[in-house]
Amino acid sequence: MELRYNAIVLKKKEVGETDRLYTLYTLEQGKVQVVAKGVRKSEAKLAGQLETLMQGLVIVAKGRGTGRIAGAVAEKNFLHLRTDVDILTRVLEVVSLLERLVEWDEADADVFRLLSLYLSLADDFAKDGKKEKILLLTEGFLFQLFARLGYEIETGVCVVSGEKLASGERHFFSPSAGGVLSGQHIRQQPGVFAVSESAIKLMRLFLSNTLTSLARVQVSPAELRELRLVTTRFFEWIER
Repeated sequence: MELRYNAIVLKKKEVGETDRLYTLYTLEQGKVQVVAKGVRKSEAKLAGQLETLMQGLVIVAKGRGTGRIAGAVAEKNFLHLRTDVDILTRVLEVVSLLERLVEWDEADADVFRLLSLYLSLADDFAKDGKKEKILLLTEGFLFQLFARLGYEIETGVCVVSGEKLASGERHFFSPSAGGVLSGQHIRQQPGVFAVSESAIKLMRLFLSNTLTSLARVQVSPAELRELRLVTTRFFEWIER
């Protein structure tokens, strides 16, 4: 049986002397694992079509066990992301988070399109040398990914009391409660840390706007650090 996937390469692993095992996120089937036989031989042409982050058509011959890649055509290589080591490292970290969060063989067209859009926009920003926009886009992508997978972060009301968050007060983020809480409730939640009102406003923007619209958002280095702390700690709690 032959399967044709619109796929994004999440990661690869060398197996045996000449083979590689690929983890793909596909529009049609979600996360799948397939093998490419002989792809590490010097004369093999398939490897160039299957670099990590590549998006394109992957043809898989499926019998018993792991499917075998019979062909691939790279449609998007996101080459500009590979020109800055720091940016490439961060993007690969984020792709790894997605790979760890999604289940095998569970198609989700919205997650696929979100990932594809994130990589395309990040590549465009990299082409223009807009490193800070990529970092902002990355945090926005993570907030939207968490929400799409059922882990939407609460930013409108206190996650403990349910009361609307008041301007001018101190606010905190609780990974275990999944959102922002008022200062009077911090003793009830472990692992909380302070977040600024400006960071909370950015979180709300992430959850109510498309990734494309984030290009117009201005953010300070301090706010970016806050947002990254939120997504990092929240992911750590999810994965526990």
